[in-house]
Amino acid sequence: MFKRWQFWTVMTGITAITLLLAIGFKLNPRLVQSPLVKKEAPQWEVTTFNTGETLSLAALKGTPVVLNFWASWCEACKTEAHVLEAAHRKWGGDPKKFRVIGIAIQDKEEAARKFARRFGKTYSLALDNPAGDIALNYGLYGVPETFFIDRDGIIAYKQIGAVTQALMEEWVPQMLEP
Repeated sequence: MFKRWQFWTVMTGITAITLLLAIGFKLNPRLVQSPLVKKEAPQWEVTTFNTGETLSLAALKGTPVVLNFWASWCEACKTEAHVLEAAHRKWGGDPKKFRVIGIAIQDKEEAARKFARRFGKTYSLALDNPAGDIALNYGLYGVPETFFIDRDGIIAYKQIGAVTQALMEEWVPQMLEP
């Protein structure tokens, strides 16, 4: 049998682990602030699969960018697809003034193309490389995640989970202010 101090040591350990788990399950990962917010966005270069253009964040300096990470197999990405397209149509008339860019991660090009056709995506779409370097540089937890990058290349806001119309209405006009 346990001696008294051994029993209490084990019980204290079990209690501590239980408390840590209970606290951890109550935390909302969407409220975890990204260390990238208010910092320069990691650089990237992609070739879009829907327009064939080569885009780089460096070349977009001076243009506010909504950078969305998504995947064809992602259920929440289906929910936000129309919101991103609506933002592109509303504010993206001049690609030098505003851009919505989607980067598919852990995906195949044909599946991403099919998803884009199904949901009517007309903004610039690309794939991350097979190693997932862009996603890794942005510290993604999963998909969807969206970064609002101002005209100076600074991440103004990060959304974990699907974007909403209200979120777009809040952040895009701020990014467009001179």
